[in-house]
Amino acid sequence: MKPIFNFLLAVLLFHSCRQQPEIPIKISRLEQSLFTVPIDSISASIPHLEQQYGELLHLYSSMVISIGLPENPRYSEELTKFLTDYHMNLAYKRVMELYPDLKEFERGLGRAFFNYRKEFPDRVIPSVYTLISGFNEPIITADTILAIALDKYLGKNEDMYLRLDVPNYLRQTMDRKYMVSDCMKGWIYTEFPYNDSIDNVLANILYEGKVMYALRQLLPATPDSLIFGYTPGQMRWCHNNTSQMWTFLVENKMLFATDYLTINKLIGPAPFCSLFTRESPGRAAIWLGYRIISSYMKRNQVTLEALLQDNDYQQMLAKARFKP
Repeated sequence: MKPIFNFLLAVLLFHSCRQQPEIPIKISRLEQSLFTVPIDSISASIPHLEQQYGELLHLYSSMVISIGLPENPRYSEELTKFLTDYHMNLAYKRVMELYPDLKEFERGLGRAFFNYRKEFPDRVIPSVYTLISGFNEPIITADTILAIALDKYLGKNEDMYLRLDVPNYLRQTMDRKYMVSDCMKGWIYTEFPYNDSIDNVLANILYEGKVMYALRQLLPATPDSLIFGYTPGQMRWCHNNTSQMWTFLVENKMLFATDYLTINKLIGPAPFCSLFTRESPGRAAIWLGYRIISSYMKRNQVTLEALLQDNDYQQMLAKARFKP
């Protein structure tokens, strides 16, 4: 029986691999290039780092760790301070313990970008990098650059997060299992940015709903909980309360509200959505947006690219015929 079992297992693995084609993704590790430079060689290494990382090094230095550009006279001194900081070195040590290699992550991104290329054949596949952001933004993007801060994915129980008093609702998604979906979400935001010419609740929740719908197409095997950044219990709450959330927004005439406070309460990161109940997850209205977009796509022959470029949200709502 054992040879038969092994044969069947090999067949299943073969078909599993065939069913998940991928684009080869090779990740360049800025954090290794920086933190392995000898302290007395940092200044001399800057031209090589510029040659190797180009635009990313400029973006990283000026926008992420805020030490200015390499041509600034104090750049070498500021970079040395960053690379010799105790907490940054501790973060680098933890990153290398958890991510000695990135093969699993490369495969996950490769599968997602294979689907991305099918949907958007004329759009660029970015160069992918990792870095340490000093616990700042997890995803950094530019025209052809996608970078992920590995120090933001050390696990929700990471001691450094606890010492920094990172709230539980934020720590919940600071885990490796969210890395691929976060990267793809960041890239969609970059390629299809929000158009705020009409900035109201409806536009915001449908824009976010479009992004989530696109993620679902690019990551078909990923659970909703990882797409939305929710626990399974929070996902159940959304499923069970879709109608109640929609009724609340309609009856309170909130769909066309334009004040920032209302919009942020509905789609901003928070332990719960204060306009609903304390049991609701933060950003709960984005689930509504996703459900409306799903209804719209079922009833209309529209490509994913056309969907993401469409900013007529009132017309989209009408055509969705949404009935939760």
